[in-house]
Amino acid sequence: MIEAPTRDDIERIARSLVHARQTVMDIVQAELDGSRGDLLLIQRTLDSGVIDPESEYTIQALGLAFGKVFVNTEPDYDWWMISDEYGRDPAIRYLRSTLTFHPQDMLLKRIEAGERFDVVDLYDQLRTQLREIVEEGVDGA
Repeated sequence: MIEAPTRDDIERIARSLVHARQTVMDIVQAELDGSRGDLLLIQRTLDSGVIDPESEYTIQALGLAFGKVFVNTEPDYDWWMISDEYGRDPAIRYLRSTLTFHPQDMLLKRIEAGERFDVVDLYDQLRTQLREIVEEGVDGA
């Protein structure tokens, strides 16, 4: 089920974003600002080797920072919550459609799989894929 974030959801997302911001500051001495430049800072942070691949909360927080860049730079996308049998998690949704993605898991799944990836390329590929889906016509949009 797709729902608008509650006050508690917003606070949870905000705490994660503060954690991501502090992690980046501690590791690469730079500050996240929600712009596309954050993608390079997230990459440098991940490449530093300081974050243990088992540090799920930190990696998910960096994923939410990735999502914040997307929401800030791509029109018609915003934060929503998706509830399913696994719990209630933040997602980014296109308008009021069924087109969603979970930024907090995008980095984590790749790291858990041992993949090497480029955060900027991941962002650009995601943006391209979503634009293609939107152009084909999205359910509910």
